[in-house]
Amino acid sequence: MTTMRAWAQSIAAALLVVLVATLATVTATGGASGGAPGGSVRMVQTTRSPDAATGAGRPNLVFVLTDDMRDDDLDHMPITRRLLVDQGMQFTDAISPHPLCCPARAQLATGQYAQNNGVQHNRGVHGGFQALDPTREASSWFRDSGYRTGFVGKFLNGYGPHDVRPSGWSRWDALTRGVYDYVDFSMTGDGDPQRYTDSYITSVIEDHTNRDVRDFAASGDPFVVYAWHLAPHYRITPEGGRGLPPAAPQDRGLFLDQRPSSFDAPSFDESDVSDQPSYLRHLSPAPRAEVAAENTARLQVLQAVDRAVGSLVDTLDEEGVLDDTYIVFSSDNGYSLGEHRFVGKDVLTDEALQVPLVVRGPGIAPGSTSDLPVTLVDLPATFAALTGVAPQWLVDGTSLAPTLHGETQSFRDTTLIQTGRTLGDGWSHRGVRTDRYLYGTDGTDGFLYDHLIDPDEMVNRIDDPAYADVRAALELRRSELVGCAGWTCNQLFGPVPEPSPLADRPQR
Repeated sequence: MTTMRAWAQSIAAALLVVLVATLATVTATGGASGGAPGGSVRMVQTTRSPDAATGAGRPNLVFVLTDDMRDDDLDHMPITRRLLVDQGMQFTDAISPHPLCCPARAQLATGQYAQNNGVQHNRGVHGGFQALDPTREASSWFRDSGYRTGFVGKFLNGYGPHDVRPSGWSRWDALTRGVYDYVDFSMTGDGDPQRYTDSYITSVIEDHTNRDVRDFAASGDPFVVYAWHLAPHYRITPEGGRGLPPAAPQDRGLFLDQRPSSFDAPSFDESDVSDQPSYLRHLSPAPRAEVAAENTARLQVLQAVDRAVGSLVDTLDEEGVLDDTYIVFSSDNGYSLGEHRFVGKDVLTDEALQVPLVVRGPGIAPGSTSDLPVTLVDLPATFAALTGVAPQWLVDGTSLAPTLHGETQSFRDTTLIQTGRTLGDGWSHRGVRTDRYLYGTDGTDGFLYDHLIDPDEMVNRIDDPAYADVRAALELRRSELVGCAGWTCNQLFGPVPEPSPLADRPQR
């Protein structure tokens, strides 16, 4: 009798799983620009069957990540443009929805937003590597499906030489000390720790990445390799000093007269920031000479990453696996260079949110583009679909595999964006981004930008009576998404109300 009862319970559980999976993968008809009838909310498909992997064999995947790279920095990386952009798909509206190093990397490690993975900041009780559950790190998906896995470079902030190694990596070569120094740093060495005092960090990451590719390709097994670079992040010495990132010797004479693209933005050193959120209102104008020097240094250090992309493609080709490998290139967050007087990240402006995203690989049309509003949270779900593995927990992103392979896919019309803090509950400003609006608040201070008439985010409409209905609609979406998980993070809410005709007036 006990056996029969257990058998019946297992059948009932299986049927429940099928029912939930069916409900969670209902797709909306039409594109994200269409509204849900009567203002109702519709869900979009977030993951695909493991059968979605293309090709007779199991494809490989290499994920190249930079640190603090602006989306327009890619214009100055000719090798990457030739080998990835021209040979793959570029996503022109990609963002890092939590634009700070550690939360962004935790999203990439888990496929989840910070409310679900626990990492809200770089430091504090809700920040750093210690806030992540290392058993819920997506490398285990690939390991458990027969993939060789290798990690090289910068992991999460605060990861040290005595911290646990995430179990899903066949090879683990993470930076541990001098992580931001470029020329004096230590790596785990896959169990044989190494200190480097006469090497350039990008070159070491490049060499170790290519070694993993050669060794894994020789094994005949499919592989996943993450090459997470430090560049173009500013330098921090082991003693704590901060300065411009040092270029490799052959790049020190480059871009000396390069005009920062931010100088051409109307928002550069914005003359009146009195209506902006509090984290911008107190700022003095950014010194043009300092911004220009930082821009030059950043572009210089990215040249070594550009060459590393070239040598990666060469290595894959030499090993005979290039045509079976997806190569993904992105950054953990964007970076502001004087827009709204601000230099840095961890703010909810488009300069900090926007990141480059390019994917090359089997079935992807060379030179193609997509304007889907994608985020870094979508990448783990995408990697799972491309390699034919199943996520082992609920992910908050949507697989981009259909778009990469030339299919039309429904997509969310509202994206959660957020920042954290080291104190209190760990949250700062949280909001939403649509194809027209950028909205956020920390409960007392906020912003609302209308990109249709104000693409440079110069006028904060948060207290504009003409936008009262817009603000109310966006706040409803924000309230729902700050607690989202899985498919509830990927909804079609429908149209936002139009502002009243008063919106044509200048508002300060």
